[in-house]
Amino acid sequence: MKLGSLYSVIIVTFVLAGCGKSETDNQPPPAVAKPTIPSSEIARAASRDLQPAFSLPAVIEAIQTAEVRPEVTATLLKNHFAAGDLVTKGDLLIELNDENYRSALHAAKAEVEAAQASALQAKANWKRAESLMPKGFISQLDYDTAKANLAVAEASVSKAEAQLEKAELDISHTKIKAPFSGRISKPGYANGDNVGPSSNPLFELVQLNPIYVSTSVELSRYNALVMLRTKLEKSGLEIPEFVVTLKLAGNVDYPHKGKFQNWSHESSESTGMITARALFPNPDGLLLPGQNVIVNGKAQQKVSRVMVPQNFIRQDQQGHYVLLLDQDLVIQRRNIEVGVRDGQDWAVKEGLSDGDRIVSPGLQGLKPGLAVTLGE
Repeated sequence: MKLGSLYSVIIVTFVLAGCGKSETDNQPPPAVAKPTIPSSEIARAASRDLQPAFSLPAVIEAIQTAEVRPEVTATLLKNHFAAGDLVTKGDLLIELNDENYRSALHAAKAEVEAAQASALQAKANWKRAESLMPKGFISQLDYDTAKANLAVAEASVSKAEAQLEKAELDISHTKIKAPFSGRISKPGYANGDNVGPSSNPLFELVQLNPIYVSTSVELSRYNALVMLRTKLEKSGLEIPEFVVTLKLAGNVDYPHKGKFQNWSHESSESTGMITARALFPNPDGLLLPGQNVIVNGKAQQKVSRVMVPQNFIRQDQQGHYVLLLDQDLVIQRRNIEVGVRDGQDWAVKEGLSDGDRIVSPGLQGLKPGLAVTLGE
């Protein structure tokens, strides 16, 4: 085909195509329908009174544990306890043979009496020398000697009395008593064994009443609590108290309530947690060190908070947020600061008001600025 003929075909084709257009081809495209959001996918932020609460895994810890060793060397005469006994502070637990120490006590008493007699004689000699010296009946040397002898005699009395105190202390150490109330381990030695300060422990004693319940708390929550406490103190407001309870294995409620005791003096860098301790009465010894429990806390005073269902709250690198439906039915992003959880709801400290409409994250394709309609 010649070049001129090809151009003619192209021109005719465009002309025919133009003749085929209708009047509607020059009209704008129809408007896109707005997405419809079912009412079931919308929640309202609601202000209500609640009691802030928490539930955390925890472990039982003894307030104090003692490994008791003998302070004197002697033969063990008798153990007055069995493994697992609950003992009271001051109970006699072990008797050691005190014959040698009783003899030493008698000797120490005799030494004190002898030293006191010598001191009495030395004092009389010095008094006599003191009266004779001004009259020139004794020399300065005799006077000085009498005075020095009195000082030596008085020092001997002090030394003898110290030996007597040691002998009395040694005697007391042959009767080993409970340093505090608690549960005792099995005896470390049997009757007839020779024991001393370098021996293994005679027994281990664990204080059970009261007892600690320890749990780990995120540092962020700890910091928030400390700052809130400081703010309340500066404002002269009352710091809310928490009622603390326990759940034991098998979902059993522990019958006694506890109270917050203290924070650990250090945190874990690897976990970002800090240890909190509550103190619980344990009169029956039911709680044992190492036992795993659930610690629950609830504030005694109610506070007013804006609440939103937890499953309506989203999170990204900027933090927590929700998709809000404004008065013009346009989707808006609203960054929020969340607080405590209460059942299926989450308290919002900042970012929302009572009555705000929140869109469920389950709906796809929604983004800020999108206009929508409401369905049934």
